Amino acid sequence: MTVAFAKTCLGLGLVAAMLAGCSSGALDGLPQGREGLVTAVLSGDTIALDGSETVKLAGIAAPMGDAPYADAARDVLDRLVRGRRVVLFFGGARKDALGRTVAQVQDAETRRWIEGALLDAGAARVRTSVDDRTPAAPMLAREAAARGARRGLWTIPMYEVRLPAELGYDDGGFTVLEGRAVRVGEGRGAVYVDFSEDWRSAVSLSIPAAALRDFRTAGLDVFGLQGRLIRVRGVLRNNRLTVDHPEQIEALPG
Repeated sequence: MTVAFAKTCLGLGLVAAMLAGCSSGALDGLPQGREGLVTAVLSGDTIALDGSETVKLAGIAAPMGDAPYADAARDVLDRLVRGRRVVLFFGGARKDALGRTVAQVQDAETRRWIEGALLDAGAARVRTSVDDRTPAAPMLAREAAARGARRGLWTIPMYEVRLPAELGYDDGGFTVLEGRAVRVGEGRGAVYVDFSEDWRSAVSLSIPAAALRDFRTAGLDVFGLQGRLIRVRGVLRNNRLTVDHPEQIEALPG
């Protein structure tokens, strides 16, 4: 990505973030944590509070390291929060495996929802986990709007929503894909969703049996997905994407 292109994406994304970052009730009812001063922006989805506490913004993933748009995503977050006081809210596990605080973040003065602003700008994608699932619905809606408007990272081919036929055994990492579920069946300890009759060589989903209760509680009948067009997100490994919570699956019209 050229410098000029990155600056253009950053500018458009930041405008969207500033205009549409209010929480719109997304954080209502979540337990509130402490307030702190953002003293550093470590990446496109990680900040430091008061020079000591590292906070991973919950429910999203921004490009990292030398990946395309990583610097631009970090700049969007930097402009939103550096030097500002923010309030933490918790919708799931409060710590991750790296010992970082995991929280939804809100500007203490303007009440701007920072995760929402980043999604509006196309500076991050929704990435929930079984321990961090709230508030998924408004995050997915904001991501969809940014994707439809081709803001930020959604202008870059490697982040586009993929079709199952476009993915092979050697593809991997966090992936968002859309396809029609041609078959849903039970296997050893899991429910499998296939996107092709050639299930041995094509991408498929694996839903652990232990997760099915959460799907039922959420009102999502996994066997009712057969024949449906769905959008799924998660880590792809060896042609298999494991789905362990219902927020990873969106049933689409058509």
